[in-house]
Amino acid sequence: MFASHYRCGTLAGAALVAALAVASAGCGPSQPAATSKDYMVAVSRPNHLNVIDAETLEPVNRCDLPAHPAPGTIVMSPDNQVAYTLIGSFGEIYGLDIETCEVVFSANQSQGNERVRSIGAIAISPDGSEIYTHQNPTVMNSDHYQVQPTRVAVFNTADGIDAKAVRQFPAPRQVTIMKTGDDGTLYLGGPDVYAMDVSSGDYSTVIASRSIDDPQYSPRDVLTVWPIGDTSNEFIRMFSVVRFNGEPGDMDDSSFHWGYERIDLTTGEPTSTIFGPLEVVLFSGQTRPGRPEQMWAVLSHLKQFDVPTQTETRSLTLDHTYYCINFSTDGNTLYLSGALDDIVAYDADTLEKLGNVTLGGDMSMSTPRVIHRPIITSRL
Repeated sequence: MFASHYRCGTLAGAALVAALAVASAGCGPSQPAATSKDYMVAVSRPNHLNVIDAETLEPVNRCDLPAHPAPGTIVMSPDNQVAYTLIGSFGEIYGLDIETCEVVFSANQSQGNERVRSIGAIAISPDGSEIYTHQNPTVMNSDHYQVQPTRVAVFNTADGIDAKAVRQFPAPRQVTIMKTGDDGTLYLGGPDVYAMDVSSGDYSTVIASRSIDDPQYSPRDVLTVWPIGDTSNEFIRMFSVVRFNGEPGDMDDSSFHWGYERIDLTTGEPTSTIFGPLEVVLFSGQTRPGRPEQMWAVLSHLKQFDVPTQTETRSLTLDHTYYCINFSTDGNTLYLSGALDDIVAYDADTLEKLGNVTLGGDMSMSTPRVIHRPIITSRL
């Protein structure tokens, strides 16, 4: 983003006419400076939390993380001041102030001889008081391992350094992502999509996925470790499926499709729908903020789909694969990240490339966040 500023002198007589023309073209009283803007927060190797001005694509801060950066899933505090990161080889949580780099929260999920890992399954309560993780625990005995039942663990952010879980609830297996609704409901993406009451631990299925038994379709195939969709306030994950257009199971008369399973986190409304044809592999996707009829997805291609007509409307071949897709908070800019060490921005209307930022270390499977907050003074 660039801006031009002019200083207008005092003019009199005939020059006033010219002055008015200049003023109408933009030379007049100074506009108030912006007090907030979009930023991106992303984890990269070897152990960095990067804060990037999303408009200029310039880094403004880089914090050292106290553990191995995988998987690099981030959830932000409601005021977008603290980034809670799932790192430490999928086992540890750290909260860092993105301006000062101070570690204000930490939790090692493994205790004693019980090793705990979470995939991309970390979420935060709407008021920022609690962190949730889906835990896969294993007791590490000297001569054998014992896999334990999976569970959801609840941590109080106010407990600060070396926090311990304050509640634990039984949970379904194979949960890879989680998000919280505006009403505090915790949504878990596993074999199906579940909704959990974080006070009681009660949960139910809100979107059937693997459990669907529809002879017109094959079982759904879901790949997702990226809890994206913040700027559209949605829980969303894609699935691929075969539709049998003749007899059930007849692959000679079939078609391949992409679909999504989505929760509107504002209303709690669930949606499950096909949105387009499957022609290439895609890793992550989300709807455009304010334009839910547009579905965008990425891997080696950036693709736009029209959901009502289930058609692909635009496609762009990329320089390399990107795992994760994000939008600016106004929905006008696309950000592609993950896999390697650069983030690329595109205009969502024209697909014009707006620029890149290189982080100096690959992001692998990390999940960057786009946030809108008060301006940060660069520390780099």
